[in-house]
Amino acid sequence: MREFFLDEKPGIPFVLFGKVHIGCILIVIIGFIFIYLLRKKIKNIDKRYHKLIKYSMFTILFSNMVIYYGSYIYYGVYNWKVHLPLHLCFIAGTLFMIYLLTGKRNLYKVIFPLTFVGPLPAMFYPDLASSFDYFVFYQYFISHHLLMLFSYFILYLEDFTITKKDMCKTFILGNVIFIVMFIFNTIFGTNYIMSYGFPDFIVELYPFLNYVWPPIVLELLGILVLLLIYCLVNVKNKEDNKLKKVTS
Repeated sequence: MREFFLDEKPGIPFVLFGKVHIGCILIVIIGFIFIYLLRKKIKNIDKRYHKLIKYSMFTILFSNMVIYYGSYIYYGVYNWKVHLPLHLCFIAGTLFMIYLLTGKRNLYKVIFPLTFVGPLPAMFYPDLASSFDYFVFYQYFISHHLLMLFSYFILYLEDFTITKKDMCKTFILGNVIFIVMFIFNTIFGTNYIMSYGFPDFIVELYPFLNYVWPPIVLELLGILVLLLIYCLVNVKNKEDNKLKKVTS
C-alpha cells in the first residue's frame, strides 16, 4: 500500500501525451460533449435530486483530498512547504466544494471559470511518473478532469447564466489569489501556484521558460483560458436568449 500511495519505485509509466494521457483528455472531451447533448434533460432533473447530486460530488472531491493528504501524513512524508492545498487547482476545488455545500449561486458564478483556469493547463501537462498503480494518478484525475466535468454539469443542472461581469470578477479573484500566494511564497520560501518557477519537466520541454518571469506566463495563460471558457458559456447564453424570445 505504501508504494501505491507514494510511488517510490515508479511502475506503470505515465507518458506525457502517451496513450493513457490522451485517453484521460478524451474522457473529458467526450464528457463535455455528452453533458452538452443531454443539457435539456439535465436542466429538467427534478429539483428534489439537486442536493443529492451536489452532495455526491462533494463527497467524491472531499474524500479524494482526505485520502491524498491522509496518506502522506500516515506515511510520514507530508511537507507543508509542498503539500498544502494552495495550488490553484486545489483552491478552485475547495471553493467549488463550498458551493456544493452552501448552494451560494453568486459564489458559483465567480468560481466556475476558476475551475478551469488551473485544471485545464494541468490536464495537458501533469507532473506524474506513474499511472494506474499510483494513487495520485486517480487523485489527479478527480481533482482536475472530474472537477471540470462536475462544474460544467452544474452549469446546466442549476441553469446558471455566466456573464462578462462574472468573468471579470473571476479575473480579479484569480489575481488576488496569485498575489496573496506570491507574498506567502516570498515569506516562507515555497512555490505554490508556480509563482517562482515552473516544474523541471516543463522547463525541459520548453527551455525558453528559464528566461521568462513565471507570473507573465501564468497571467497570459489565465486570460487565454478565461476567453475559452467564455466562449463555452456564451453558447448557453445564446441558447437561453433564443428560448426567452420564443416564449415571450
